[in-house]
Amino acid sequence: MSKRRATVAVRRVVLVVVAICCCALAGCVEWTEDQNGNLKSVGLPGLPVWQAKKPAPPQGLTDMPLTPDQASKVSGPVLVVPPDQQNPLTRYRYYETGQNNCQQDLAKLEAETRGSNPGGQPPYCTENPVPAPSKGTAFVF
Repeated sequence: MSKRRATVAVRRVVLVVVAICCCALAGCVEWTEDQNGNLKSVGLPGLPVWQAKKPAPPQGLTDMPLTPDQASKVSGPVLVVPPDQQNPLTRYRYYETGQNNCQQDLAKLEAETRGSNPGGQPPYCTENPVPAPSKGTAFVF
């Protein structure tokens, strides 16, 4: 009878250890997707194990959150402000034709935020804005 009790105790200890390991590993899988839901990378947080070979295609103005009528009034570079500690979303500033002040606004923004986003990507002007990838995490048994 004591041999059976020892076996049951060992099984319980193993179950407790497995449960603790599962809790410790929760959130250790992360993936990113582009705006269309295509998988871009899979891996540990900050350390992708697999990445897509093909970069995201540049987005046209009608692919961004603009109606075709609004897109026809916009031209020139777009100011892209990557996520930071205060705002977790990528922001885009479009300019009407003939009123594009992207470089001036970029200089003002850099002067205002100098040093406030250490390690983060700085804002920039671009003709072809690419939407930021979305991230997800999962726990796999």
